Amino acid sequence: MDEKRTILVVDDMSQIRNILRFNLEKEGYDVKDANNGEKALEYAFGENKPDLIILDIMMPKMDGYEVIRQLREADGTKHIPVIFLTAKAQKKDVLKGIEAGGNDYVVKPFKFVDVHRKIEKLMGMYPDRALAAIMITDIVGFSKEMEDNEERTYSKLLIHNEMIRKNIKKNKGEEIKTIGDAFLVRFKSAVDAVKAGINIQNQFLKYNNDRKSVDQILVRIGIHIGDILIKDNDVFGNGINIASKIEPLAEPGGICISADAYNVVKNSIDIKVLSLGRKELKNIEDPPEIFKILIES
Repeated sequence: MDEKRTILVVDDMSQIRNILRFNLEKEGYDVKDANNGEKALEYAFGENKPDLIILDIMMPKMDGYEVIRQLREADGTKHIPVIFLTAKAQKKDVLKGIEAGGNDYVVKPFKFVDVHRKIEKLMGMYPDRALAAIMITDIVGFSKEMEDNEERTYSKLLIHNEMIRKNIKKNKGEEIKTIGDAFLVRFKSAVDAVKAGINIQNQFLKYNNDRKSVDQILVRIGIHIGDILIKDNDVFGNGINIASKIEPLAEPGGICISADAYNVVKNSIDIKVLSLGRKELKNIEDPPEIFKILIES
């Protein structure tokens, strides 16, 4: 490696910390460790932030889910890559970890070569900047449905993913990643993003027609155009943060877009909108005006 990068290893088992430290230092990394979640946050929020965190889930006092929740809520740590390293191996555990904000997931017992491969992929190079239209989608009530009936919900997820991907491709979008049931999509044009969102919701409306509520798929969509950072086929930055805060404002089956996106598309697409005003968005100092798209089937 051209420069020494820092990895924070968080695990309550000293044996795991020692194994990872030994192997990571051989690969040229600077390694810090913590035996609980509180110490991990103390280091992560400090002056010398880690470049990546390997995080156990089951720890005393504060588990890994709470650690990553606090990391993702803070501006200074929200973009630090996190790899969960845990004995929780069921499919629902993996989905929960990714949905919580984890970038990747390794199950104990593990081979270091697998951990190292994921680290190298996430570290990458320094990011490039770009202006892009960002769409974030999310299934309404997905986590609760997964708890109630995992098999049925997973089947619905596969149908959902296929329908979303068809519309992304049709409207020249680029799927950046999925996080559980959520899609993060990049478009070069806000017009393409809004067209894709409307098509997606109309298709789900048609799909849900005459189906029982338990079999329906309801999605929220948020769209924003703004500055992003591109790194290792992933995207970060304030544009992503705003889009992620806009999406929950949409009604089930609805779309909300920022004023930045609306100002670009209003003269290009025949849509009706309703202004929701400037909503307070967590950790966003200057939130934009939000518009709800009135979808006509």
